[in-house]
Amino acid sequence: MAALRSVGGIQVRYSPWYGNLQAVLVAAPTQVWMRDPEILMRAMAVGREMGYSRFLVQATGATQKQILLDAGFRELDRLHVLFRRCALALPKVPDSAKVGRLQRASPIHVDEVIRVDNACFEPFWAMNQLALSEAVAATPRSRFRVMTVGDSDVLAGYAIFGLGGGEGYLQRIAVDPDWQGRGFATRLIVDGLRWAKRWRARRVGVNTQQRNENALRLYLKLGFEQQTEGISIFEPAAP
Repeated sequence: MAALRSVGGIQVRYSPWYGNLQAVLVAAPTQVWMRDPEILMRAMAVGREMGYSRFLVQATGATQKQILLDAGFRELDRLHVLFRRCALALPKVPDSAKVGRLQRASPIHVDEVIRVDNACFEPFWAMNQLALSEAVAATPRSRFRVMTVGDSDVLAGYAIFGLGGGEGYLQRIAVDPDWQGRGFATRLIVDGLRWAKRWRARRVGVNTQQRNENALRLYLKLGFEQQTEGISIFEPAAP
């Protein structure tokens, strides 16, 4: 689970990267490391004492990215950031998606959820059981639903939504490649949007890799609006 440590009097948050025991996302106050990127180096030294060997930093905007590049970091990946206003009418769910059964996730679904997740995401972004637990617990309120099909309840997809501070978050969604193209992702998303709207969230946000064009098209089709600035993930460049 995420941990806080004091580094030179600055509170730094260490969040295991998708459950990876060696990799961690290091989050120091943005204005602090923008003025003095050396705080990130000291934070990584503390992280090594905690047992981590790979360190990641998140940046938004050209200025933050350039500061990290100048400090000897390299960009690993880029994410689109999108939001959808909850005041909008809910999208229509395709009839083809209604063959699936939407239900609350339970412990019996965990192994299949991990299987589906790993089939949809490359290893750097794939979740294990620890990461799944962290995604569900990341916000004060969450909604974790699975989509099953057939008499044997084959797990075809899942979605985790979170709610906190009046805003909703699509934390994670995946549909088994064998069951894609039937509108299951749309149904899972609409279910989460309805839930967020019921709790009076102002909007729902989601991130997706810039190269995931299919996901981007779906989010735009469902009324999400792409933000001007995305998110980049950095790590120290090899010496």
